[in-house]
Parts: sequence; structure tokens; C-alpha cells
Amino acid sequence: MAVPAASQDPDVSSGSVGVAGSDGAVASRVGAGSGAVVAVGREARLAARTHRRVADVVATVLLLVLLAVESVAVGGGIVFLSMAFHSCAAPGNTCDAGLGGGVVTVGPVLVVLVLVGTVVGCVVRLVRRRLAWPLVLVGIAAQVVVFFAALLLVDSAVQHGF
Repeated sequence: MAVPAASQDPDVSSGSVGVAGSDGAVASRVGAGSGAVVAVGREARLAARTHRRVADVVATVLLLVLLAVESVAVGGGIVFLSMAFHSCAAPGNTCDAGLGGGVVTVGPVLVVLVLVGTVVGCVVRLVRRRLAWPLVLVGIAAQVVVFFAALLLVDSAVQHGF
């Protein structure tokens, strides 16, 4: 009886047949000698980028949580500024109720717009595999600017008399 011949098809690899491009052939061509595969080319670059990508996503998510907490605090602080108008009834004080009411109304809306714009921008940057955490820092700084602008406008709307 004849023994069946081994398959000569290059697409089918058996355990004993060396196929060009297998791990052993790559290691022998690279010169590793120990049988370990040395990552070269695109695969090596992808491994290095993966760690940086994970760190960027983690940093972005943590900073976005911080931005959300800051947004609640800033929005509440701007609404709290409306208490400055309780002193308008005191003798000698003058108030610009239109400016103050506008600031107290528009301020929280700006806070929400900055928050939503930052989150959308970060999602777009993460999908495109770009760094996103610097954008969150810009959003955090923008929230601080919105609060202090509202504070200055409310302070200018209330004139304390002596």
C-alpha cells in the first residue's frame, strides 16, 4: 500500500512543512536565532501607539468628569449671583435689572454650550485617533472665563450707594 503524499498546496500549512513567512522563517531571516519573533514594521509601531491611545482615552475621560463637575459648580455659581440683586431695595443702591437678569439667564446656557461643545469635540478627536485631553483643558479654562465674565457683569449691574 502506498502512503499518501504530503500536500504541496502552499496555502495549507502542516506542522512539519516550513512555509515562507511563518514565524520561524521570519526569526531566522531577522537573525533572532532563539526562535523569538522580532516585531518590525507596522506591527511594532501599532503596539507603541496602543499604550499612548489608552492613556489619552483615560486622561480625557477623567478630565471630562472634572469638567462636568466644574460645569455644575459654575452654573450654580452664576445663578447664585442673582442674590446680589437683593440689595437693590436698600436706599442709595441702583441696579440694572436687565443686565443682571440677562447674565443670570445666559450664563448657565453658555456653561452648557461649552460643556457640550467640549464633549463633542473630544469624541470627534478620539474617533480620529487624535489627542483629546488638551481640548478638555481648553474647556475647563473656558468655564472659568465664563464664570468670571458673569461675575464682572453682575458686579457692574449693581451699584452700591453710600
